[in-house]
Amino acid sequence: MNPTRRTALKRLAVASTTVGLAGCTNTGESVPSNDTENPDSGETNSSDGTGSDEPGDYTVGMYTDLYYDPVGLHVEPGETVSFKLVSGAHSATAYHPDNENALNRRIPEGAPAWDTTVVGEIDTLHNVTFETEGTHDYYCIPHKMVGMVGRIVVGEPGGPAEDSDNPDLSLPNSSRIVDEGSIAWDDWKSNV
Repeated sequence: MNPTRRTALKRLAVASTTVGLAGCTNTGESVPSNDTENPDSGETNSSDGTGSDEPGDYTVGMYTDLYYDPVGLHVEPGETVSFKLVSGAHSATAYHPDNENALNRRIPEGAPAWDTTVVGEIDTLHNVTFETEGTHDYYCIPHKMVGMVGRIVVGEPGGPAEDSDNPDLSLPNSSRIVDEGSIAWDDWKSNV
């Protein structure tokens, strides 16, 4: 996608989001838990509608300017990533057929679907513990169409995300993520 098209799509998304998120403000109502466990993989999604007070091993920020930071992260099996809302209203949602707007699978077979749901309260943490090795791509439900995507490599790269480019925006190569451990958005955006 060329920079002009990306800029136009961002502007369209911001305008659409401003109107669309008017109904997404925090009403103070409790949201049911969506804790899930995949008995085959042992992987758990400890995210729930109210978030978590305890940070995980790593933190990925979600920002108004429609990006995650870091955009690429390497973790070991069993480690927990906290998705933290820094600004705006965002989700972190695995490319899994069970999740909204995930048209294709971009996480390893056997890995469960995980989704923080759209978060609107600043500083909310949603934790996801990763057990299944491989490359896990994720997106923001309201901002997927403008390329708000990220990648986590658990252990060694592998799985469907390795077989093709992300359809919503290019992401750092999994090998680079493993080599560097973490790739900040500012270091990556100049390559987009």
